[in-house]
Amino acid sequence: MNIKEKVYAALNDSPVLTAILAKDKRGQCVYHGLSPDAGSYPILVYSVISDVPAVVADATEMERRVTFRIHIVTTDGAYEPIYREVTRIMLGLGFMRLSTQEIAEQNKNLTEFIKVVDFRIGIGVNE
Repeated sequence: MNIKEKVYAALNDSPVLTAILAKDKRGQCVYHGLSPDAGSYPILVYSVISDVPAVVADATEMERRVTFRIHIVTTDGAYEPIYREVTRIMLGLGFMRLSTQEIAEQNKNLTEFIKVVDFRIGIGVNE
C-alpha cells in the first residue's frame, strides 16, 4: 500500500472522523484532489503537494519527504473537532504537522469556511 492509500484508508477507517463528516449520495466524505459538489458539509479533500528526495547516496534516492495538504471544508466554520481527529490520525501514521491556514470562499450562494492543514513524513522511496 502506498502512502496515498494509507492516508485515505486511515481517514476513512476512523469511526470518530466519519461520524462527524457529511456523506454524499455515494456515502463518500473524503476526496482526493477535488470534491465534486458534495451537496453536504463538512467534508475532507486531501492531496500530495510535495514529494521530494531527502537522502541520496551513490546517485540513488534512499528517502523522500512527502507533504500532504488536507482541506477541512465546512459551511459553518466548526472544524475544530474534525481538525483534532485528522491531526490524531496523521500523527499516528508518523506525519508531523507543518502549518495550518483558515480561508473563506464564496461560491454562488454558499460560503465555505476551510481549514487547510499540511503534514509531512519522511519515508523510503518504495513506500
